[in-house]
Amino acid sequence: MNSIKKFLKWIFGLLLINFAGLILITLYSAYYSFGTMIFGVHTEAAIKDFWNTEFITAVPFIIGVNLLAISTALFRMYKNKKKKTLS
Repeated sequence: MNSIKKFLKWIFGLLLINFAGLILITLYSAYYSFGTMIFGVHTEAAIKDFWNTEFITAVPFIIGVNLLAISTALFRMYKNKKKKTLS
């Protein structure tokens, strides 16, 4: 039961980090894509630029953060098992 609780806590933390990162990426994309409409960029071009920027920045962020979190968790599990076998 304790390991399930730890796993769910880890997953919830990872989802929270992903969500916060996506919110910040969306705000960044919206600011730089729709801010140019002040200078005469058409709405269609701004929307296209927004989705391109969102895709280009969000996909590597999600892949990178999740890969880093999974590899860190696996390394810690290996390290803890190795420590238990030595003692």
